[in-house]
Amino acid sequence: MVKKFACTVLFFVCCLRISGAGLEIVVEEHNGELTIIRAGGRGGGDLVIPGAINDMPVTAIGKAAFAGRNLTSVTIPDSVTLIADEAFAGNNLDSVTIGDNVVSIGRQAFARNRLSSLTLGNGLTVIGRGAFMYNLLSSLTIPESVTAISGYAFFSNRLTSVTIPDSVTSVGNAAFSSNRITSVVIGGGVLEIGDGAFFNNHITGITIPASVSSLGKKVFDIPGNAPDPGVNYVDREGVILYTTAKNFDAYYASTGKRPGRYSLSGGEWQYGE
Repeated sequence: MVKKFACTVLFFVCCLRISGAGLEIVVEEHNGELTIIRAGGRGGGDLVIPGAINDMPVTAIGKAAFAGRNLTSVTIPDSVTLIADEAFAGNNLDSVTIGDNVVSIGRQAFARNRLSSLTLGNGLTVIGRGAFMYNLLSSLTIPESVTAISGYAFFSNRLTSVTIPDSVTSVGNAAFSSNRITSVVIGGGVLEIGDGAFFNNHITGITIPASVSSLGKKVFDIPGNAPDPGVNYVDREGVILYTTAKNFDAYYASTGKRPGRYSLSGGEWQYGE
């Protein structure tokens, strides 16, 4: 071992060939627990993260640790509690399994892959900004432990339906934008839904629970619905959210922002069944 910082942090390098992915990984040890901070070597193929190295548990995957390593699948053990920003971004991942003790997934942790299969652990509480953006997910099960789904979390996938559990309190800007969603169930614990959260999908009906106290702009709008050209609304990420003549925002406001069922029929929103 070689000391890197004042006595408490140690680094060592070991070469691992795990399930076909030969990688040299750099780990940081602190108080007997390991964080994988970098990976080199050939890479590619399927990766199973070890639960322990030299009898010390692997508890975190560092920022961009496995980014761009040509990986096709990843299994993360129950020992891990944190997956940092961009940890697995820019691979060729089609399958990811995340252990039950992972609490937080960082910004764009699995962005820009080819994910079609995703298993989220039952201890997860926070899904970071853009964590799974630009993938190929067509289905998704959100664990009942999750409390926050950050902006752009599942932006630009192929989801056809979404069920948000009662545990979730906030859904960020464009979290599910640009999918193929026709059906959404919003849990009774949701307080805030950000701008364009479900923008550019195929939703024709939605039930807004009484818990919702803040509903952003263009949450359920579909580009091109208006008979007249719309005015572009651009959010902080530069994504255009179209204003339409028959947009949901105006109708929702006209009802006094009542909780309940809203349906789109013949280009017009209606309240009630």
